[in-house]
Amino acid sequence: MTIFNNVFHNNQIIAHAMRATQMRNNIISHNIANVDVPGFSRSVLRFEDLLDRELTNAARENRAINLANATPETQVLEEGLRHRLDGNNVDIEAEMVALFQNSTRYEVMTMNVTNNFARITGVMMSNI
Repeated sequence: MTIFNNVFHNNQIIAHAMRATQMRNNIISHNIANVDVPGFSRSVLRFEDLLDRELTNAARENRAINLANATPETQVLEEGLRHRLDGNNVDIEAEMVALFQNSTRYEVMTMNVTNNFARITGVMMSNI
């Protein structure tokens, strides 16, 4: 039963990361939509470092992972693209690259969850 618990626990972590990826997608889309708005400051989502810190601390302290300690945070970035006279700091090319990377991350996580459930199904079917 421990194997199933580990798979389901891993899926919970991946689901949490997928939600953060969806949030990041919304933020990037918002940045892109406001590329021409004077004075607009781009936002980013801080998540991976928070999750990594929680995973490290949980392992070090020999305790269960608390995903509430890895809650995604939105940060508005005031710096960047100082050469724009309108005060907007959105770089459309950088945002498009970030959108592609984020979409790829989401696809990989989706495949991982799908493969985990396929493994569970395979084990259950072999026991019948």
